[in-house]
Amino acid sequence: MIRKSFTFLFKLLTALLLVGVLHYGVLYARDWPILLSEITWAYLLNLALAYGIYLAMLQFAAQQSRHLGFFFLFGSALKFAAYFIILEPIFSRDGSLSKTDFFYFFIPYLTCLIVETLALVKLLRDIDQSHNS
Repeated sequence: MIRKSFTFLFKLLTALLLVGVLHYGVLYARDWPILLSEITWAYLLNLALAYGIYLAMLQFAAQQSRHLGFFFLFGSALKFAAYFIILEPIFSRDGSLSKTDFFYFFIPYLTCLIVETLALVKLLRDIDQSHNS
């Protein structure tokens, strides 16, 4: 379980770093506003939530593997709740929420969602193989 969690963390960090560099590059190339502290908060929040959700899924998989899909959906809802509670007030300090501000959150969210989905599929495949053996 520890090995799986570190492997997931490595893949998640790698994906977020690559996407983050591309995200920053697009903002820079288009001369759009770059608020590094806001981007950093969005990426770190998504990283922490995705890793925490994966760790919980690993724990949950040992007991109730048939409900992992629901747990995964709950984790996605939790991330959106975190956005509205934590990040949205930060992004809309000036009274409005721009598309750029929204994408500060959505791009790392989507990246984490893809990595989490692939990890969940692998986890379910591993569970299925262990039950069939």
